[in-house]
Amino acid sequence: MKNSFLEFTPVEYSPAATKVLSFNIPPNSSCFRLHWHDRIELLRVKKGKLYVEDGKNLSVVSEGEMIIIPPKTLHRGYTLEKNADYNVLMFDIRSFYNETEICKSIFPDIFEGKIVFNTIVSNPEIIDCIDSICGIGNNGSLNTVYKIYQLVSLFLEKELLEYQINPGNKIVKKIIDYLEKNAMQEITISTLCNQFGYTSAHICRIFRQATGLPPMTYLKFFRLEMAHNKIKTCDVSISDIAAMCGFSDANYFARCFKSHFGVSPTQYRKLYSNKTHADT
Repeated sequence: MKNSFLEFTPVEYSPAATKVLSFNIPPNSSCFRLHWHDRIELLRVKKGKLYVEDGKNLSVVSEGEMIIIPPKTLHRGYTLEKNADYNVLMFDIRSFYNETEICKSIFPDIFEGKIVFNTIVSNPEIIDCIDSICGIGNNGSLNTVYKIYQLVSLFLEKELLEYQINPGNKIVKKIIDYLEKNAMQEITISTLCNQFGYTSAHICRIFRQATGLPPMTYLKFFRLEMAHNKIKTCDVSISDIAAMCGFSDANYFARCFKSHFGVSPTQYRKLYSNKTHADT
């Protein structure tokens, strides 16, 4: 990651090691330039839409949703046709390390990017938790510290997308290689059982332990990433892209895409096209 994009301005955190900011950005404006930092930022949109890019992907955060910006992640934000009214909660996960075994094992993995959460979050419990922290503001209290731990717990329980696999788990690596190489083909749990000679229960158990996901969910997410890239680079219909990426039902593909990226495939193609024209 290029140091030219590193944000050097230090953050003055509250006594609870958090910082809360509020913004109201007019339409067709930049919210923040392309940059990265070591802290976690949570952007909670209260009104309008916020467009956030991480250097590769575009996320559309709508009213009532929030976006998770992990440590060391390039990102920039802007508005298009509407203004965006949003809160920012920022904290350095390292400030919340402690001597409990679970924090010693999980929090460093969050900081190092080994634990990946869904980018767009709309879970009511999580939204209520971040709203509560933002409501406290920058006064700082033990209640704020408690709520940060509660927030991380909710992320792990409800928004975990990936836990980087143990390099020593050769079976899971082979299953992942097979899924990715054959993603355009029809694959079921029975397919994996026949291919690797294990029961479905054993495959699901070891795969979830290593990645945090069931194998079929991993395959779906991988296919969606394939489709996401093809929409940007291939001048073919959305239904053809769905078929190229292993989705036999175009309507099901559209629902999965919107759930994963926060915008429909057609809308994403339009947004990406508009962005490309604006940058040229």
